Amino acid sequence: MDSFMSTTFDHFQPAFRAILTMNMTGDSLRSLAMYITYAFEKARREEQGLRDQNHSQPMNESRTEAPRLEPPQSSDFREDIPDVELSTDHIAIRLLDDHAQVVVLVSKMFARLLVINGQSYVKRFSEDTGGIVILQHHLQRWWFLPSIWRVCFAILLGCDIGGIDFSRPFNLFSLLEDFLADGKCKTLHPEIFPVIVTLMRSGLKALHRNSSATPMSHDHKSNSPTTPPTKATPEAQEDLRPPPTADEKKENGIPSTVNAVQLPNDSQPASILRTVTRFLMDVHSRSVEFRDFAVSSNYVQELLFTLYPNVVDTPGIDPDTELRARESLVTPGREDVLVRPLSRSSTTSAYAIRTVTTESAPTGLRPRLPSLRRVSSYVLVKSDKTNPQPAPVKLQPTRSSRHEAGGTPGTDHSIGEELLEMIIAVYADQILGRRDFLGLGLFMKVPPGIPEHQAFFESYILRNTLIQVGNTIRLDPAPLSEPRVLANIQRLAGHLGEAVFEGWFIDGAELVLEFLGSVLDYLQLPDVQQTKNVRLCSHIIATIREVLLRIILLRLSELDEIKQPGETIAYMERLVYWQAILFAIDDNQKYFLRLFCFLLYAKLVATDRQVRSCAADLWRLLLVHKTEETSQILKQAATGRGVELFKNFSRVTQVDNETFLAWVDESQNGLDSVLFGALSKAWAEFVSEENQNTQEAANIRISKRKDRLRQWSSQAVARDETIRRHETSGDHWRSNIYSSESIKRQRTTQDQQNAQTYNHTTWGKLKRSLERPCGLLEVCEPLKWQLDQTEGRNRMRLRTTIDLKPHLQEFRPKREKSRGSSQRRRETVRSRRSTIGKARSPVPNVSNDVEAGSNENTASAKQDTSSISDNEDDFELIDDTPNGGDYEDKNRKVLRSLHRDDQVEDVHNVSRIVGLEGSEGLLILGKHYLYLLDGLFQRSDGEIVGVSQAPQDERDSYLHMISGHDSGERPIISGKVEQDVRSWRRDEILSISKRRFLFRDVAIEIFFDDGRSYLLTTNNTNLRDELYQKLLNKASNPNGRALATVEEGSWRFDSIKDPADHPQSLGSRFTSVFAHHSSNPATRKWMLGEMSNFNYLMHINTLAGRTFNDLTQYPVFPWVLADYTSEDLDLSDPRSFRDLSKPMGCQTPERQADFRERYQSFAEMGDHNAPPFHYGTHYSTAMIVTSYLIRLQPFVQSYLLLQGGSFDHPDRLFYSIEKTWTSASRGSMTDVRELIPEFFYLPEFLLNMNGFEFGQRQGDGETIDKVALPPWAKGDPKIFIAKNREALESEYVSKNLHHWIDLIFGHKQRGDAALEATNVFHHLSYRGARDLDKIEDPLERLATIGIIHNFGQTPHQVFQRSHPARDDGKHNQKQIDTMAESLTRLPSAVFEIKDCVASLQYSSKLDRLMCSSPSKINIGPTYDKYMEWGFIDGGIRFFSGDTKKLIGLFEHVHVTQISCVLFVDSQTLVTAGEDCVISVWGVSYTTKSVDLQPKGSLFGHRTPITTLVASRSFRTLLSAGEDGQVLLWDLNRLEIVRKLTQGKPVTCAKVHDVNGRIMVCRGQDLSLFTLNGEVLVEQNVCTEEDRVVSCAFYEGSGNDWLKRELVFTGHAWGVVNVSGFSFFPWTPQ
Repeated sequence: MDSFMSTTFDHFQPAFRAILTMNMTGDSLRSLAMYITYAFEKARREEQGLRDQNHSQPMNESRTEAPRLEPPQSSDFREDIPDVELSTDHIAIRLLDDHAQVVVLVSKMFARLLVINGQSYVKRFSEDTGGIVILQHHLQRWWFLPSIWRVCFAILLGCDIGGIDFSRPFNLFSLLEDFLADGKCKTLHPEIFPVIVTLMRSGLKALHRNSSATPMSHDHKSNSPTTPPTKATPEAQEDLRPPPTADEKKENGIPSTVNAVQLPNDSQPASILRTVTRFLMDVHSRSVEFRDFAVSSNYVQELLFTLYPNVVDTPGIDPDTELRARESLVTPGREDVLVRPLSRSSTTSAYAIRTVTTESAPTGLRPRLPSLRRVSSYVLVKSDKTNPQPAPVKLQPTRSSRHEAGGTPGTDHSIGEELLEMIIAVYADQILGRRDFLGLGLFMKVPPGIPEHQAFFESYILRNTLIQVGNTIRLDPAPLSEPRVLANIQRLAGHLGEAVFEGWFIDGAELVLEFLGSVLDYLQLPDVQQTKNVRLCSHIIATIREVLLRIILLRLSELDEIKQPGETIAYMERLVYWQAILFAIDDNQKYFLRLFCFLLYAKLVATDRQVRSCAADLWRLLLVHKTEETSQILKQAATGRGVELFKNFSRVTQVDNETFLAWVDESQNGLDSVLFGALSKAWAEFVSEENQNTQEAANIRISKRKDRLRQWSSQAVARDETIRRHETSGDHWRSNIYSSESIKRQRTTQDQQNAQTYNHTTWGKLKRSLERPCGLLEVCEPLKWQLDQTEGRNRMRLRTTIDLKPHLQEFRPKREKSRGSSQRRRETVRSRRSTIGKARSPVPNVSNDVEAGSNENTASAKQDTSSISDNEDDFELIDDTPNGGDYEDKNRKVLRSLHRDDQVEDVHNVSRIVGLEGSEGLLILGKHYLYLLDGLFQRSDGEIVGVSQAPQDERDSYLHMISGHDSGERPIISGKVEQDVRSWRRDEILSISKRRFLFRDVAIEIFFDDGRSYLLTTNNTNLRDELYQKLLNKASNPNGRALATVEEGSWRFDSIKDPADHPQSLGSRFTSVFAHHSSNPATRKWMLGEMSNFNYLMHINTLAGRTFNDLTQYPVFPWVLADYTSEDLDLSDPRSFRDLSKPMGCQTPERQADFRERYQSFAEMGDHNAPPFHYGTHYSTAMIVTSYLIRLQPFVQSYLLLQGGSFDHPDRLFYSIEKTWTSASRGSMTDVRELIPEFFYLPEFLLNMNGFEFGQRQGDGETIDKVALPPWAKGDPKIFIAKNREALESEYVSKNLHHWIDLIFGHKQRGDAALEATNVFHHLSYRGARDLDKIEDPLERLATIGIIHNFGQTPHQVFQRSHPARDDGKHNQKQIDTMAESLTRLPSAVFEIKDCVASLQYSSKLDRLMCSSPSKINIGPTYDKYMEWGFIDGGIRFFSGDTKKLIGLFEHVHVTQISCVLFVDSQTLVTAGEDCVISVWGVSYTTKSVDLQPKGSLFGHRTPITTLVASRSFRTLLSAGEDGQVLLWDLNRLEIVRKLTQGKPVTCAKVHDVNGRIMVCRGQDLSLFTLNGEVLVEQNVCTEEDRVVSCAFYEGSGNDWLKRELVFTGHAWGVVNVSGFSFFPWTPQ
């Protein structure tokens, strides 16, 4: 994927080859092939782009060199490659390349595929995909490359190219060593032979073009169709010419774009073709299998097609043209057609083929006689002889045309003659070496062309075949004694007779006479004739003789009408030579003598003296050899004069020719009437029969020829269609592959970046674990803290965790950079206005998954990954091709995040609201788990990508405008690639509620039983409702349906549950629920004093949609106290409290009057678009919340976001409780703020733990640090929080709190009641005032969002009627905290056990106390199972409580023995061992088994762990080692939180599950800490002889307010001490 340097690539190649060899599968090869296609296509496109840029400059013919691919050596192709079926489509595309090396490599790939996968694969490749046609078409231009020939031969002969040395010289010797080294050769894949002959044709065509311009230097004897070709010359010397020039390339058919290839000296074009032809001839002569292939395949036809254009010197025509010509009418009078015979001389004259016809016989003394006719009759004459006279033989007329071919030789004729010898060798093998010779079949194998060319070519083949076979027989006539050879010659004779009679064998009669005459002459030898085989084949010999006699009659009849006495004389002299054959006829062939006498008499009465003399000689021989038969013929012809006529003719044997001819002249009239008259009838019958047979045979052959032409035509159409489809789809296919591979490359790049992000995240976590407190590389630097989002009892967020983000250098007081900030603010506003409406992708930033306030990121990780994020947008996303990937592939980004055996069932795009920002990501509904991933986005096509690569039109546009910022102004969290995974089991979902965001009904809030909650938004309401319903269906425990989970986490569920216990969201139907107070369980419990004021207010805030996750909808709490100046706070004095019946704007009469006057002024203006209001600001806004929490992360970030990146002026900061109260209650008309929940439980927000620099006040120069507290708080934030909470739970507040609820959540929130109560706010702060989705103007929408943020949002109206008051006096129930002094021991034991009691647990379901012995623990909440440990194998075992049956066994849980065990809840097990390691396990149960899955291991202790204590509500684990070191751990993230203290060994410890207090006992000493590690108490609680062995807190019921905190300690002497705790000095009691 990355760029390689040359030195790196040299090492990469062998490494990659090794990897590929070890994983040689179809998928890997296919992927590699497609990527190679992509690489070349990319190079081609880049080159094309450069050409387009330089289109005005002259084009350079040579293309930019593609990436050089070294030709693989033999070692590259191994024998152990598996039999895989790799699609050849994308490989064939590379044949279109113009680089020789690429084509060679692709050809080798084809060879490997075809040879390795066998014949069935080759058949499918050839027939189904048209692969052979594609190879033919694309490889023909590379005929000059020796490697291509070697590849083709390897496929043909089934040789693995791995054993072929392609670097060897290309000559006959090297080819024989490569393919016939063992003397054996098999033709395994004959389908490739058409490719070989196509290469030969292309080479011959190229050499023909070259020879046309530059005559060949060879000077050999001319060879015409009448002269047999000479033997092939010895192997030519190696051509030592330099590589071909551009002109030579063009002449030889070499692509001009071939730059990277250099032809070796022995591989010049002509030498290559000579080597190929000689190799094929050698293989044919050596290999029986190859000869079988040559006979049984289209071997000869392919060679004929190759040789044809070079013999007739024309490229031929297509089958349809010949077919149309044959189906049209044939017209006589065809003009001459010139052809040039195959010759090695450039001076050879061309021949003319003339079609002749004769309408009638010459007139004279002879009667008009019928003639033997041919279907097509051609005369071969020299092209310089004009106007030849027709022979006196009547011929069948044929089509007439004149076509002049080129007058120069068509090729290097040594190669052509070698091709001819290849063809003849096959025919000779068929005739002399095989059975069942079916004939030459030239008429069906000759390529399409005009008849004259076809006749010339067929005559050329037949003539040379007969000469070669005849020579072979003359050298060794013994095979003629074999019946199979005689049968083959019989069939050959019949084929020759048909060719001669039909006119396709020009001047073939003489050659047939010589050939068949020599065969019959040998068979008539006495020794041969008497052999059994010859005697048994007498009928075959007779058939051969009959064919010969018919041809003799035909030739004599032709010569009768030719005005060329020399040919007649020569032929008749040859008849005299073959007299023994001519007259050796049997009884069945006597008809020949009658016909021969008829034709011989015609020659006897001819006008030419020499012809008559030759005829007299033949009469003489006839009378000598066939005296009786001739006498009988003459007697029958002359009837009564037969004896006299025979005697007169017999004189020819006694007198000379002159005397005999004189007698003939004297007796011609009588002789004519006898011989012509009597014998003409037999001749006419013979001619009629022969003409009819010839015509019928010709019709059949022509019909078959038409069928063959149609077959060839359809094959040509199919080939053309295959090529057209391949070529037309090539560019499209390459484009698709390019697009597909681009997407794959992009995905790989993205995955690579994701992997780097994951690696950096993992490294960050590892680095953080090493540098954390008690880590191996602990960094001794001051720690920074942030508020954790985990909610405890009553939704209190008490715990602070380590803040590892580098914020300090960014936070500076306003004064130091006020000028620059204001300038930037103005520039920001201008930038915002200029970028409205433009879609700009935020700059991506790779970081860890950091929710607001989490400690899951490090400075180093963020710094290390910055370089990665810069490259996130370097590549452009392109749309995937159809069927580009399956569902799993599209989800590949998240598959790593899934738990084992889980799978993705549904994916939703959501935005996680964190304070003021939105982090876009995915909510994945798995089969067993729910996942929340930031920084990812699912496109509309289903592909999961990074948020920064997501289409802007599919993303949530509102997130880019929250806090009044557009996406182009700054990188928001949604642009960050935060891909750390949050996951929960489905049964961990405690509640799902519909929520609103920016008054849009598009959000849901999910509560989990681990104390976390998340506010998620979607693009619209429909998507939200769909997601909500799916979550309800997926969750095992939505809204408290699972009783077991609710029992374990009832405190959590009670704080968020819907009062009506409806299966829908917690806030969807609260209006109807709270309309009737008596039916509301929460209100009823509060009225009865069973729920604290704090818990009830949190419950109402939750129902009203107020959430910690959205600063614009943060929970609202009232100012309770009005006295912030006294030294001591008197909660019995009503004047210490604010007026809860009035809003903050009416705490003084004067201020109330001012606000009413303001309302009246606005009302008088009568602006319907701006309804009147009392307060232009709100009691709860994001600015108010962040200003309260300005000293605590992550709220500092939100505050800076609102303030433009810097703190406000120190005088405007929250620095004093008293000043803030004064401003909100009476000091400012723009300040009516209320409080937030943290004022009642979190002292840390009042401290500047992180040392932020807020600057100095202008008045007194005092440095702003921690918040100034009222005097009665004694400077201690813990006292302030405790007093404030005590005031909230006081009797006065309890009696009046319902008034404040009416103002904020009840009927006084809106309408006339609000107007009367002076409680009307800006109209945009109420839901429904403006619908953001209907605002089309981006500027107006942005401004409205800014108003919502700045002016705040009024909570949803929960109560429609006035809220009832609370009467604590009527329902004052006594609790342990108020009556601890009266506790006494029961007179008898509850129950007794004989074993030591290690733990006590109460089961509400069983209503009984469960006790456990050491190394045993009962498993809640049903306590029907228990677990034991302490075994020698270091394992744990689970048992059924009823049957005591083993249901789970897990060995070697720790390396050493287990020291202690703790169940945080029924599904979370913590074990600690003597190996100093703490392991956290997930436990799942079935009715018959228990499964244990590891969640993580915690490292930090240096000594064996002795104590484990957990707080389920705060997800906190406390561990203590033998050295007394105490550590706190976060069970949600499995990370250390802090190190408490180190001292004496810890005997026992406890964590308060409501307020988070931590109690640690060390012998006689007891220490109390806050959840955040601050020491509250360190005190000795018993004598030196005693020690504390157990401890506990009194936590109440979870919803009630404890007036006093109680601590229980159990001592070794059997005493239980109960101690009361307060922030003032305490005394154990």
